[in-house]
Parts: sequence; C-alpha cells; structure tokens
Amino acid sequence: MSEPLTTESGPANKPVDREALRRNHHRNMLILCTTVVILALTLQTRADQRVEFAWLPGVPMPESCASRSIFDVECPGCGLTRSFIAIARGSLSAAFQQNRTGWLLACGLLIQFPYRVWMLHHVRTRGLPEPVPERLKLVLVWILIVALIGNWLLKILGI
Repeated sequence: MSEPLTTESGPANKPVDREALRRNHHRNMLILCTTVVILALTLQTRADQRVEFAWLPGVPMPESCASRSIFDVECPGCGLTRSFIAIARGSLSAAFQQNRTGWLLACGLLIQFPYRVWMLHHVRTRGLPEPVPERLKLVLVWILIVALIGNWLLKILGI
C-alpha cells in the first residue's frame, strides 16, 4: 500500500489517501461512461438532425455545440452524439455519416467498462501503482484526439 501524503490545505495537515482518490476516479469514469451509454440508448435523432428523448418526442434538446450555435462552424466533436445514437440503434453507416470517428470513440468508451472495473479491483486488492503505464494511456488518448481533429480537417476540406 502507498503512504499517505500530507497537504497544506486546511487548519491541520491531513493525509491524502492516493488509493481512495484513484478508486474515486475509476468509479466516476464508470458512472460517466454508463450515463453516456444510457443517453445513447434513450435519445433519438429527429429528421431535422436535432436530438430528443425517445420518450419525449417533439421536444428537442438545445444545441450543445457552442461553436455551431454561436459561429455556425462545426467543431471536431460535432455529430458525435448523433453518431453514438446511431451506433446504439445498430446503424453503423448512419453513425459514420454523422461523425467518421464516432465508432472509434464508441469503442474507446466501451473499453472503459472492463478497464475501470479491473482498475478498481486492482487498486482495492493490490494498491498502487496501477499496472497500466501512463505512457500507454497518453498514446491512446492522443490517437483519439488526432483522429477527431484529422476528421474535422478532412470535413473542412470537403473530403
């Protein structure tokens, strides 16, 4: 187990439980990923490309992309919500039309479930350090970022 660290915040120096912080992080990521999957399953895309809850038809959600609503310019993430909805409905071609990287990000999202459960178990039973190198995590994150920006640039170029 790792040694608790002390912080300068507060009236007394309190130890910081790094393992508890990591468990909370992994738990919060599981909650976030679960929320995204539930939303993808309960939302639907309207004919005008707005998104609404399937159980509340006729009431579209507000535009979530500030770039699109303020500047009328799509950002690298535009279409990801609709892409995730299409994937949840089993339509990969519609997902690809909404955002060509949606399937890649959906795979990244789904991989989070076994990974986070494994990390929670590992930190709880074996403590820190975690077995996955930080460098590998950074490489995977950068692959997703480059794919999003690359797709956006191709879209701007009309490809």
